[in-house]
Amino acid sequence: MNDETVEVISKAPVHGTAISESIYADMFRRLRKNKTALVCMSIFLIICLACIFAPYLTPYTYTKINVARRSEGPSIDHILGTDNLGRDQFTRLLYGGRVTLKITFVSTILAAVAGSIIGLLAGYFGGRADLIISPVIDTLAAIPIIILALVFEIAFGWGRGFFMYAMAIAAVPQFARLVRASVADVMGREYIEAARALGSNHLGIMSRHILHNIAPPFVIRFTTSLAEALMTCTIMGYLSIGIRPPMPEWGGIALNAKAYMRVAPVMMVVPCGVIAFCIVSINLFGDGLRDALDPREHGAAIKD
Repeated sequence: MNDETVEVISKAPVHGTAISESIYADMFRRLRKNKTALVCMSIFLIICLACIFAPYLTPYTYTKINVARRSEGPSIDHILGTDNLGRDQFTRLLYGGRVTLKITFVSTILAAVAGSIIGLLAGYFGGRADLIISPVIDTLAAIPIIILALVFEIAFGWGRGFFMYAMAIAAVPQFARLVRASVADVMGREYIEAARALGSNHLGIMSRHILHNIAPPFVIRFTTSLAEALMTCTIMGYLSIGIRPPMPEWGGIALNAKAYMRVAPVMMVVPCGVIAFCIVSINLFGDGLRDALDPREHGAAIKD
């Protein structure tokens, strides 16, 4: 290999990285223009912060009972009213959010990490690795999440939140398939061949030339999975598979309020409204990311 060939090959990965950096810069520019996505995500972050700092935002505890003030509407003392036992709804909503959002984020992050590693190995090495991994992923995808949740709850303790690991396992195939397909597409690019010709090892190629190229679809998948996990967590709570009382959880709060819908509709409307808004806000932010990362628009931007 002569000096001119080496020089051309050495420039290829840099060019690919430069294009990726321009795509990310263009993504943030487009995302800043999507006011709906930014506003919704900002409010969702405020809800998350409010749940984290719940002890500093309310003078009550989520277990404090006041029988004399059962099923009251919003007032100065209780801005969202009280439940059937006289417990402050705002307090239970904040503490319930801590549990629900924790399960949502933990299960999604675990699924993203595990699925990314599996998909990266299958897409990068292919061959036997792919033949071994793909059937396992297909098997996991075929198992209903309810069954997985029940197995984990029965095996490790009912009502203690172990179903979040079942949620993580059920979401792994989505990330694994996405990453596998994205990596397989990137492996055919010239800068990968150039990196191999220069003697880069597997870890170097993955970290420098693959991960940042598969990041855009991965980020979009993460936001979608986050919304799905939040919905699944609340459904589990509504089916009494979630957290054991008196610890509040959004799905459990909605279930408890169901019997008092006519007497105190605020008990049902508020938690359901918060759940719906969080899911919609995450989905809208994901749509904003998808629009900002539109490959057709990127192609036009690179040509310009």
